[in-house]
Amino acid sequence: MASVLEPLKPIVALIRQASEPMVLAQRLIELAASKATGPELVRFISANVTDGDLVHSALVHAAVLDVTGNRMPEATIRLAQTQVLVEAAEDSWELVLTVPGFLRQALTNLVATSGDQSRPRETQPTLLEVATTAQKSLLIAAPYLHADFISTLADPLQRLLRTGGTATVITRAISLAAPERSSANVNAVTLLRQFGERTGRPITVRSWEESGLGVHFKVVIADNKLAYLGSANLTPAGTAAHAEAGVLLRGPRVAYLSGWLTAVADELARRRFPSG
Repeated sequence: MASVLEPLKPIVALIRQASEPMVLAQRLIELAASKATGPELVRFISANVTDGDLVHSALVHAAVLDVTGNRMPEATIRLAQTQVLVEAAEDSWELVLTVPGFLRQALTNLVATSGDQSRPRETQPTLLEVATTAQKSLLIAAPYLHADFISTLADPLQRLLRTGGTATVITRAISLAAPERSSANVNAVTLLRQFGERTGRPITVRSWEESGLGVHFKVVIADNKLAYLGSANLTPAGTAAHAEAGVLLRGPRVAYLSGWLTAVADELARRRFPSG
């Protein structure tokens, strides 16, 4: 079965460039079922993806079209198989670890004996990758922040803000009234706000200001599509020195996680600044 589906990978990758890949995949099946021609299929996909010039060759490779650009008899079946692969690729995760020096050999041994020779991702470069991909929005949440780590996000954050994007930060204990005020969090938020001032685009900050942790998640989300979710605080220790574990998430379900954090941010604002 894997060998049968392998030729579909290029067209799956192209369809995933669309703003709504599953909608595009379903519409392609409907077009094929209505006997749309090969050129019509090519034009429709090309209008909805970034690399439209690759569509024709990808459809030929997938046996949807023949080399002359005409529909193959099995075009509808092949596009239905494509839809299944698009759906499977929509939600995915990868393991992300912070590995201190004393555990690096243990990880090497685990990789060598696991049968999967790919090493897990590491936390700090993964967080930077998430931030760098953000085109419209970036949400950063952790109870403990540090300016040294936040400084590594300076370039992607300022680029995002300069191009009209938004950034929201959720943390704890930054107001003078907080019973457990965190100087490290204050310094990190001050640096974040400086990024906003440089670009003329303020960063939204929401904080738990009561006793106890209140919020404890550690999350970075780009554009509601790509997210880190794990145990690592956004500090040099959490991202490089402590033993931490998390996941890099992709797909539509990331939007649900983003929606939850947005709801938390709204409630934190309400608790701090109640109406009336």
